[in-house]
Amino acid sequence: MKNNPCQNRILYSLLAFAMLLLSCKKVINIDFKNADALPVIEGNVTNQGTSQIVKISKSVAITATNSFPAVSGAIVTITSSDGKTYNLTEQTAGTYLTNFRGQPGKTYQLNVVTGGKTYTATSTMPSPVLLDSLGLNVLTVFNKDYLYPEVYYHDPAGIANYYYFILSVNGVPSNNKFAYNDDLNDGRIIERQLRDGDEGLVSGDRVAVEMQCIDKNIYNYWNGLDQNQNRGGASTTPANPSSNISNGALGYFSAHTAQQSRFTIP
Repeated sequence: MKNNPCQNRILYSLLAFAMLLLSCKKVINIDFKNADALPVIEGNVTNQGTSQIVKISKSVAITATNSFPAVSGAIVTITSSDGKTYNLTEQTAGTYLTNFRGQPGKTYQLNVVTGGKTYTATSTMPSPVLLDSLGLNVLTVFNKDYLYPEVYYHDPAGIANYYYFILSVNGVPSNNKFAYNDDLNDGRIIERQLRDGDEGLVSGDRVAVEMQCIDKNIYNYWNGLDQNQNRGGASTTPANPSSNISNGALGYFSAHTAQQSRFTIP
């Protein structure tokens, strides 16, 4: 069968066009427009101790170093649902302190005035869930054992519960965000592995865990932050986690119960 000259011309044209596309390179310059600096507020009220701390700093441009300048001179108060208001005093630049002990079941409102704007947030401290104990989970891969810390607790039935764990090994806090709900294990005895990296623990490591019972808004914040950090190679642009602070501020305000446990790997 003879080749059709017209078809040959079309084929050659398509091949030439494809080669042209492959050989073209275009440099795209991204203009990072620096947004206005926003206050970054990190506030906690706990049932442990009597010192409640709020830290205030400012966001920086995406091209800047990861150093957030402290915000001094803010007016900071916390009001509880029983009508008591606590004034916070600035201890060091950007760190504000007051003394009272948080109580489960109460709602606390944070009020921050800085830069001519007012920022508010509310959080309700849940009832505590007992951290029964810590243990070790042994994962064997190719005849090699890897040790990871594990927490044990009994989730109360019929109540929506939200948890946040802070893991430290040899005094160094993990960058991982361990936030969980009980959607799939309501009322069950929970064995939860806190895995930080792939190396596992070794003999002599000192492990410390803080268990926080948090409200839903704070769970959404930590869970969103975890998703951003573990996005990997996804093409979606990371977004700021959902904050419970008004007026566009970044950060969070959390009223939570806290308990700690620690052990050393034999």
